[in-house]
Amino acid sequence: MILGIAGEYCAGKSTVCGILAEKGFLEIDVDSLGHKARDAMSEKVMQSFGTLDRKEIGEIVFSSAEQLKKLESIVHPWMIAEVERQVNDIRTGGRNGVVNAALLYPMGLHRFCDTVIWVKAPVLIRFLRANRRDSAGLVPFIRRIRSQKKLYPQKDQKVVDIVNIVNAGNRARLERRVSEVLNNLQR
Repeated sequence: MILGIAGEYCAGKSTVCGILAEKGFLEIDVDSLGHKARDAMSEKVMQSFGTLDRKEIGEIVFSSAEQLKKLESIVHPWMIAEVERQVNDIRTGGRNGVVNAALLYPMGLHRFCDTVIWVKAPVLIRFLRANRRDSAGLVPFIRRIRSQKKLYPQKDQKVVDIVNIVNAGNRARLERRVSEVLNNLQR
């Protein structure tokens, strides 16, 4: 089984993936692949943005939709091919996997998944997590969430089953919910 994990900024996608990893799922971390893609495509990234520094690129692309599209056009094709390769390896090995990707739908990665788990969290909790993890103030937080308007599946995309999980801060409750979802999927 291949699960896709998606959701908004700081909703807790990585926490859900960690719980699934504890249950034997192999994680494909698409954010990590983005760093590898940036390195693999470093010449084009440097030509386009004048830097390879992740934070500097983030500031550029999350303040301009045009710049974000430019970066995505450079790194996404490499990332999609790598996700497909890793999913095929997991399936061939008879294992379970999880594709951890905020941009699961915009990148079309949902097509490699049997089911998508959409992780939700209240906006205040997400802001506090962003502030703690990324030292993000209110304005950068708002910019980031505005840039993610197309995270949700669009009408023209073939949609796989979607299960919603709310991550409101209690890990034990989140673990129980993930276990419930897995039990239902394995029936």
